[in-house]
Amino acid sequence: MSDGGLVNKGADGADNAGKPAPPYPGDVDPPVAKKGTDAKDDGKSCGTGAGRGITGVVGLTGTGGQNGGTGTDAAQIKFTVDYMTGNYSFATIGGKGGGAQAGGVGGDGQIGGPGGSSSSHCGGGPQGIGGPGGVGGLGGQGGDGGAAGDIFIAYDTTKSVPPPVISASVTPGSGGSSANGGEGGKGGAGDGPGGKGKSGTTPLNPGKGGEGGTIYVNGQPIESVD
Repeated sequence: MSDGGLVNKGADGADNAGKPAPPYPGDVDPPVAKKGTDAKDDGKSCGTGAGRGITGVVGLTGTGGQNGGTGTDAAQIKFTVDYMTGNYSFATIGGKGGGAQAGGVGGDGQIGGPGGSSSSHCGGGPQGIGGPGGVGGLGGQGGDGGAAGDIFIAYDTTKSVPPPVISASVTPGSGGSSANGGEGGKGGAGDGPGGKGKSGTTPLNPGKGGEGGTIYVNGQPIESVD
């Protein structure tokens, strides 16, 4: 049982890891590429054949995931008394960094344009090639953890008999987890598909852990955490 003490804890950062990925970014406008050139006759024969439809453009990039929130620092503790005996417990705890949200899926590639129209003596043109799918959205970055504040304890050793039993700890906040990039979008339809888009970039590292702290008793450091 503790006869006294104090705990200071920083607030945890917003955790976005549980949120669903951002919604579909929408289709290319217009969703279908332009039509190819129409065929033209030359008298009783085909003069200029119909053109292939225009190749579709790449789909829209997915929306990036939200980053995790940053944990706040724990306030330092300064505890000074003349008389101190019994059991005392002190702690500073940095807030945890929040987890990040995954990136959203990329948009579908634009549909290849229709082939040019036929004429009396010329056939119609082929459809254009579909556009590639859009790149997936960036994965969110995990939030950084908060720092653990220092602890300063001071008492009069001549008056505090028997001396106190002190339990003290400084704990920095852990960094939040980063999230995966979104899936690439589907290739647009056409005379040859556009191909799936690339996945969005995933951050290389989680959020950084918070800085540590030091425990001082009567001016002397008794423990330090990086």
